[in-house]
Amino acid sequence: MSAAESGMTRRAAVNVDVDGLYLYDRVHGFAGTAGNPTDFLAADHDPRAWTVGVPRFLDLFHRADVRATFFAVAQDLDHPEVRAVVADVLAAGHEIASHSYSHPYDLSRLPPGRMHDELQQARDRLQQATGQAISGFRAPGYVLSPALREAIVEVGHSWDSSRFPCPAYQAAKTGMIGVYAAKGHPSGSLPESPEVWVGPRKPYVDRLESGRALLELPIGVLPGVRWPLIGTSVLLGGELGRMALQPLVAQTDWVNFECHALDLMDLEADQLPARLAKQPDLKLPLKRKWPVLLKFVEGLRRSHQVLTLGEWAEQADRL
Repeated sequence: MSAAESGMTRRAAVNVDVDGLYLYDRVHGFAGTAGNPTDFLAADHDPRAWTVGVPRFLDLFHRADVRATFFAVAQDLDHPEVRAVVADVLAAGHEIASHSYSHPYDLSRLPPGRMHDELQQARDRLQQATGQAISGFRAPGYVLSPALREAIVEVGHSWDSSRFPCPAYQAAKTGMIGVYAAKGHPSGSLPESPEVWVGPRKPYVDRLESGRALLELPIGVLPGVRWPLIGTSVLLGGELGRMALQPLVAQTDWVNFECHALDLMDLEADQLPARLAKQPDLKLPLKRKWPVLLKFVEGLRRSHQVLTLGEWAEQADRL
């Protein structure tokens, strides 16, 4: 019996950031840029985050009987194989939300005009491809700014899921950025401002300077210790870690479980570029990751009512 069927009031969402392999080059300093290089063509990029990672998540979600939100970088739809997978995502009853048009890690620092164009172009492209209104947004690298929050609302989004109030993650990210800079191949990622590290962990209405309102659905952390509830942390803990974590998760009132398409990919079996070994979760073989992630999501469904982020946004009064 699911949590919804038993009348339980704990809320959860499961979602996947579909970041192309080229974005990991930017994170780890191989590309040396926060945005697209001048010769970048989305139609020519390696589509395996979509064509390998996403179908595995569709299978997992089918087995766990949950519907999820997939955050799409709109330019990836220039690739015909990506468009086919997007159709499969929609046919399975899942939600598509915006992860910007080209995923510039410095989106929050762009001039207002370029920022607005990036978001508007993404929403238009995704709506055209899906035939649905695109209500949700997640910022590249999770980094927001007052101007970006205003732009999110201006282009027509009603909710955002970018805040990640996790000191452990934010400290590790900041340290990684510093190490890569010291080595002479800077990361495209940007650090978050300290107030985000300990910000609200449950959904809230963000009142903007313009007077507009934006519903924020933060990425999940445990209460108190703020341990990250994301694919990477669950996978790195293995089955023993999952067994220790699941009872704590079952008592958490809001869980926004965020994964990446790469979480269900295998460095060796999928013949990914060796440089991607810098991603810690790629060091684990798929045969070890799959059962851990499946059991975690199945457990989440038993302990929580699981809806898409968009569905929770429509029921904001229940949050």
